[in-house]
Amino acid sequence: MKKTILLFESRDLCYESNQYFMGCLEEAFEQMGYPAEVCDLSIQMEEKLERILEKQDEYLAAVDFNSLLPRLELEDGTPYLNAFCVPFLNYLVDHPLYHHAGLKRKFSSYGVICIDLCHKRYIEKYYPHIEHVFYLPLGGMQAGLQRRFDQKRLELLFLGTYEPEEKWYRELEEYPKELREEVSALIEMMRADPELTQEAALEQYLHERGEKLCREAFAKRLNGDYLADKYLRNLRRKETALAAAKAETPFTIVGHGWESAAELNCSHITIQNGVGFAASLQLMANAKMLVNTTPGFHGGLHDRVYSAMMNHTLCFTEASQFAKQALSDGKEAVLYDISRPDALAEKIRILYERPKEIQIMTDQAFLKAKEQHTWQKRAGEIINFIGND
Repeated sequence: MKKTILLFESRDLCYESNQYFMGCLEEAFEQMGYPAEVCDLSIQMEEKLERILEKQDEYLAAVDFNSLLPRLELEDGTPYLNAFCVPFLNYLVDHPLYHHAGLKRKFSSYGVICIDLCHKRYIEKYYPHIEHVFYLPLGGMQAGLQRRFDQKRLELLFLGTYEPEEKWYRELEEYPKELREEVSALIEMMRADPELTQEAALEQYLHERGEKLCREAFAKRLNGDYLADKYLRNLRRKETALAAAKAETPFTIVGHGWESAAELNCSHITIQNGVGFAASLQLMANAKMLVNTTPGFHGGLHDRVYSAMMNHTLCFTEASQFAKQALSDGKEAVLYDISRPDALAEKIRILYERPKEIQIMTDQAFLKAKEQHTWQKRAGEIINFIGND
């Protein structure tokens, strides 16, 4: 009998999305003939981790999302992942800069999965002690209740939390002068060049100042500049929502914090509080069109894109170089230039009047997602990473 794949839940991600991902992985592994076990560490963490160590010979590998385990230690100070001698894959769903505290440590059976090729290259360059780094996007997911196009009740949908960029700006003002100037410069550089990663912006900033840092110091510095990413992702969300609103089609925005965006107080816009992950999928399945923004990814796509495809929902997403290679613009999705908001509104307005075109595109997108972007496909890749295919 095959050994079990252990699926840790060491923390809750936004809207409990990791629990949903884990459920999809558990089902996929089971279908492939690999027993899977979910270990929720939100309660009785110490006891559960001790029991896992006692029976670790039963496990083929372990997976966690944005894991806390690289930072945990036993009572004698031994890092948990040194005592846990099972191949462990930490699936990072955002930029590695947020995980510096765990990434800087070295473990013998440790690997990282990135959802962005730029993230993968960043880890390979600045954390060379991590021997196994893989690229694997999150899988697309179908809602429990599927709807025909003529049954969909939402014309245009935007999903995502919004934290006013003014909040981050106020926090930035409390920074020491040099750090404030650095973060401000990175924001300006990335605003001017949407394809510029934050690590590339910092490299350029340091070069212009004649400052050289070793790998460890650079990674720590980028971690300290996290506010640039926080500020920009929220600013771009609002700018994209405002651009989509200009199409003047019925527009539904779902996510915490949007009530603070007074500019979106329009008769054709409905704003709802955030919902759990499964409910957000159901909203997506009930929408004809979805506007997506990608939070600081340059070499990957957000799982919203793949899930929109899986739910026959037309996705509008940024025209990054990666997106241009991964998606057929006008056939599987619609790509927009974030520097031209009026063009996004025009694209939405045109397609709103052409439901037949939307149906054709979403049918093509569904077939591609079903073939390439399911969690069954992702689980197969993880088995390959483990080396037991």
